[in-house]
Amino acid sequence: MKTSFFEADEFTGRKGEHHLTIESDYRWEKGDEVWLEASGGRFQMRITWVVMDVAGDGTVTRELLGLRL
Repeated sequence: MKTSFFEADEFTGRKGEHHLTIESDYRWEKGDEVWLEASGGRFQMRITWVVMDVAGDGTVTRELLGLRL
């Protein structure tokens, strides 16, 4: 499944900067922590929100919002 990582605004939780997109079948959940190598560096992120999108043709994509640690 196409999975995109976004940095969440620490005060409002809104979707911010896009860091990378991968193909993954992992079942991401709120609270998961992941190390990302993107945007010119390596950093740790804690997932705060998982958004699923199902298109009319059955295609499923997912957006993960997280806070840098």
